[in-house]
Amino acid sequence: MKNVSLYLQRWVQAGLITPEQQVAITEFEAKQPQRASWWLYSFMILGAVIIGLGIISLIAANWSEIPDSVKLGSDFALLTLLAGGIYSQYPQRLHGVGFEVLTISFLLLCLASIGLIAQIFHTGGAWYHALLFWASITLPLSLFARHVFTRFFWVTLFLHGALWSMVKLHFNSVDFYSDVEILPTFFLLAPLFVAVLYGLSNRVHKLLGFAGSLFFWFQISAVASLVFIDGSRSMGETSGLGNAWHMTLTYIITGLLVVGVATHPTYRWLNKILLLSALGLLLLYYQPGGLFSDEHYTTLGADAGVSWWLGDDIRAALLTLTILFLYTIHAGNIGHQRTFNLVTFLIGLRFVVLYFQAVGGLAATGVGLILSGLLIIGVAWAWHSWRERLRNWSKGAQA
Repeated sequence: MKNVSLYLQRWVQAGLITPEQQVAITEFEAKQPQRASWWLYSFMILGAVIIGLGIISLIAANWSEIPDSVKLGSDFALLTLLAGGIYSQYPQRLHGVGFEVLTISFLLLCLASIGLIAQIFHTGGAWYHALLFWASITLPLSLFARHVFTRFFWVTLFLHGALWSMVKLHFNSVDFYSDVEILPTFFLLAPLFVAVLYGLSNRVHKLLGFAGSLFFWFQISAVASLVFIDGSRSMGETSGLGNAWHMTLTYIITGLLVVGVATHPTYRWLNKILLLSALGLLLLYYQPGGLFSDEHYTTLGADAGVSWWLGDDIRAALLTLTILFLYTIHAGNIGHQRTFNLVTFLIGLRFVVLYFQAVGGLAATGVGLILSGLLIIGVAWAWHSWRERLRNWSKGAQA
């Protein structure tokens, strides 16, 4: 209410509303039920998690002496108790914290129950399959969650389970936990898959509550994917790049993403072209052939030996900057201010990395340190000065 009063006073002084309207708005807001603040949710959920850990510790100390029937009976009894509590708190879910605390406790206990059953009956299976199964059976309950933490928790575990399960479909004959050849496939599939789910969540009303969490993981996975392939191409580490293109799922997910972008109801043609262009360049980045050959050539640093265009380090930097620039224009055009700021910062950071690639060991000398400091200051100043101009230009661009 304090912030509302300050805004209302400012609007009255500016002549936007009358004093009578200010009083009416204040009285209306005062009658509305006050939601619990985010810190109360956080501490309540943290307390529930700590209590759960304490119970687990007590049980673990005497685990071998507890009969299996008692373990399962206690587990299902606690699940039933939590389910009853969730049902009783459902009418107050919009304004109370009890529903969210019980929901997250139930979700955690469901995951623990899967592990308990697997241990008692020796069912085996991988952890990512357990996560995927858990996400499937808890999806209906997650749809009713009101707090972002609960939805974020569900989305995070679901994405890990789904992505690693898809990767495992192709890699059956390798060491799944240590073979680096699986990494290109994972880093390529992750942003594509999350982007498809994000687009789906925006079109299906029931899934709209997951959109924020999916968008967060899309940005994280996209940046990680770009960093991984940029570093791999710059250093000549290209093992396993062809594996992703042997998976049928790669083509299916890519096709779904292309269709989703092309048919997006709110994107203008400019946004669609920008996104599809960035997607095409990312796929080209991961393509074993294309712009990069099997031989590794460098233009920058002590090992430089070819012209600037033939160097993998230069091509990688140009591709990364182009993809980031295309997405920057898209973010600015649709008004995603935070995303725009993040991507423009990454562009500046890539220029700094490019400088250190060029000077190599000279950056550690006195002159090199001075130049490095000046470059960082210059990039920061340029980012601050040109960010708003670029955002305004991109926002006003039309298809």
